Amino acid sequence: MTTFAPERGSATIEGAGTVARSGQTVRRAGRKAYLHHLDLIRVTTFSLVIFVHCLTQTTDEFTSMPVNTASLLLHFTRNTFFALTGFVLMYQNFDNADFSTTGFWRKRIKLVIFPYIIWSAIYWLVQEVWAKDRIGDVLSNPVGSLGEFGRLAGWGLSGFQMYFLFVMLQVYLLFPLVLWLVRATRGHHVTLLAASLAVQVAISVTITFWHPPAPISQYWWHHYATFIPYQFFILYGAVAAVHREAIARWLAGKGWWLFGALLTTGIFAVGTYLAGVWFGGKPVHDSNSAFHPTLIPFIIVAITCLYAAAAHWASNWRDVTPRFARAVSFASNRSFGVFLGHVLVLYFVLKPQSGEQPWILATLGQPWGTLVTYVATIAGALLLVEILRRVPGSLYLTGRPRLPLAIKR
Repeated sequence: MTTFAPERGSATIEGAGTVARSGQTVRRAGRKAYLHHLDLIRVTTFSLVIFVHCLTQTTDEFTSMPVNTASLLLHFTRNTFFALTGFVLMYQNFDNADFSTTGFWRKRIKLVIFPYIIWSAIYWLVQEVWAKDRIGDVLSNPVGSLGEFGRLAGWGLSGFQMYFLFVMLQVYLLFPLVLWLVRATRGHHVTLLAASLAVQVAISVTITFWHPPAPISQYWWHHYATFIPYQFFILYGAVAAVHREAIARWLAGKGWWLFGALLTTGIFAVGTYLAGVWFGGKPVHDSNSAFHPTLIPFIIVAITCLYAAAAHWASNWRDVTPRFARAVSFASNRSFGVFLGHVLVLYFVLKPQSGEQPWILATLGQPWGTLVTYVATIAGALLLVEILRRVPGSLYLTGRPRLPLAIKR
């Protein structure tokens, strides 16, 4: 997913209201119709990602099988990000005869690279310097400290969600090649996806079962911060954008079939995980679980189900749920900033300690501690974004233009 919606300001509105077309509610626009169902996908995905982060930070993910089972299934969110990125970028550019690689890079990369550097620095200063009482060390050795920050930022390690922006930069750099590939294989997109899926399975098998030698292992574990483990999902979204109308027709009326496929693939993924732990001697927590080959079918089906549900809402329910539609639009517009800042908010929500536990967990217990942490993190991140959107440099802090100080009614 590109972290940004198809740009509202880039299209000239030709008429008020919306029109349903091929299962997708769209706004009539001069350039590209605005696909409202993408907003719902974006908001749902970001919400689930934040929930996973709250869950793993408020529980013992290294020994809890229920926590790891939930995390296993929710790994589909990271792949949804990249599928939606491929979809949005291809939707905007596939038919663009004037596409310019340098123009695309100039426009897109600045919206990610500046927030990435700034927020990486914020997380490093807060979590690695201030929290560990290393301010004096940093001031006494600024060159070495900058080197430390550079090594962390070089792999997306300042803030445990920042790798996503690091991969996003790679996707933007590679998108002209993806665009050329999808255009060049027009009429053979099934073959393209089949080949990409075969490569994806090979990559997942390698990540899961190969143990690299020592000289390579120090770099190998950074695989999650490269585009390689997500290449199929980027193409999956890109090809879906080209055939979105045919896909909408095919998905219509298949809700129960999709639910059955989701349930079947989910049982398969969880079953292989549990079998590995109970009978195969596998650890309860595996840092490579997101890339296990048996999870691939579930991820593909989950992305498809989310897309189908969002498209159904946009074409059948959006006009009769105006308050919900406004909430989705509001949240989607701020989702990138919320993603950037939510880990910082989560850190301070859990910072007050009561003995060896965060105060909120010691006071409320489980599951309320996790649920209240989640709500507080969402609310705090939204408030933080509202503030940042109204200060100079909002574009570099949130990836979005600055909003006026006064809130218009």
